[in-house]
Amino acid sequence: SPSTAESRTLGYSDTRRRCARRDATRDGDAIPSAKRRDARDGGLARSLAKAGRTTGEIATTTRRLERAAAKARANASARASDGRKNRVRARRIEVGGNGKRAEKVELTCGKVTLELNLRHYETLKTRWRGDARRDEDGFHRAVFCVVARYATLQGTHYKAGNMQAAIPPRVFETLEKRFDVRCELFASPLNAHFKEFCSASAMTDRAFGSLGNAFDFEPSEGSFECNPPFDEEIISRLAGHVERLLSRAKKPLSFFVVVPLWHDSRGWMRLAKSVYCVSNTTLEAKEHAFVSGAQHSRIDQLTPSAAPTSVLFLQNKAGEKKWPVTPEGVAAIREAFAPPKKEAERVEKWDPDATSWSCSRRLPKDANSWVYKNKKRDQSVDESPAKKTKKKKSAGGGLAASFFRD
Repeated sequence: SPSTAESRTLGYSDTRRRCARRDATRDGDAIPSAKRRDARDGGLARSLAKAGRTTGEIATTTRRLERAAAKARANASARASDGRKNRVRARRIEVGGNGKRAEKVELTCGKVTLELNLRHYETLKTRWRGDARRDEDGFHRAVFCVVARYATLQGTHYKAGNMQAAIPPRVFETLEKRFDVRCELFASPLNAHFKEFCSASAMTDRAFGSLGNAFDFEPSEGSFECNPPFDEEIISRLAGHVERLLSRAKKPLSFFVVVPLWHDSRGWMRLAKSVYCVSNTTLEAKEHAFVSGAQHSRIDQLTPSAAPTSVLFLQNKAGEKKWPVTPEGVAAIREAFAPPKKEAERVEKWDPDATSWSCSRRLPKDANSWVYKNKKRDQSVDESPAKKTKKKKSAGGGLAASFFRD
């Protein structure tokens, strides 16, 4: 309703102003400076120690990263004024076999080429705060920076790791319908379901509507979804942040939190045992699913989780009264998380022709994906299988090593 939308906007206005003032005086999440240490240094040291590195190795690694960061910052500053080198070329391409093809957009800046699905490219157009029709070059630079930043966080190679997975669209729809959730605290312009979201890279993401870093976002009211990276340091920090906000809030405030079921984790223990925790539900392994974290460049179905997950509601008294967590509501969330049954038609494959974030078309039973749904093997001739030739795998749009050398 108009009144609800108006109150929600007013509720976030103070936070938006604080974020704007903060970004005017610092570069937020830009390349870390070698002269300024922060909490991330301690987290890195603890992670390296847990991996078995010695104190000397940790110190050496940290110094090397600081020098690399300083060099990258200097290179970025030197190239910032060179319009020719900053120009991003974009072209539409098709991938896939015969029949149904998936459309993508290829972005090239210098020697680096990245790609994303056409559907996500069009969504970024609607999110961009500028006018993509009048300033196409500016829009393409902004998109390239977003995709490059998250490719770098992922490791720039298809073997380096995965992006943070997202919860299924049906879960978002259930949360919005039953608990008035309209903002995500851990998302990106590439996977955000709602218009309002926080993200890890405010410097590149704010142009597409990001509210900034989740830990700098301090709402006094509202209902929010939190699906943080499954990292013990981040989850522990989130627990403290949420408890502090709830202890201060006088108006209704609610957080829906999705974290792995880590009984021995300090962060999980703090969330589960919090005085503000009104509901703690366990989703067993293979009984729930997540969406690929790299959905902007892939056509993936929901992937069943290989480990149990905890979904929790943390609310103050006013939030508990306004958005009560009932058994029916929890059951609806559990159902929305469920992976598609093997014997049923696959409805969660990302349709490259879809115009919204949720898939609306059904994929035939015998098809593995939309790209190959019309491709059939010719079995009319009985012949011995040809010897397979080993082909070099493609990085799938990831950054080349030359990105860092250049």
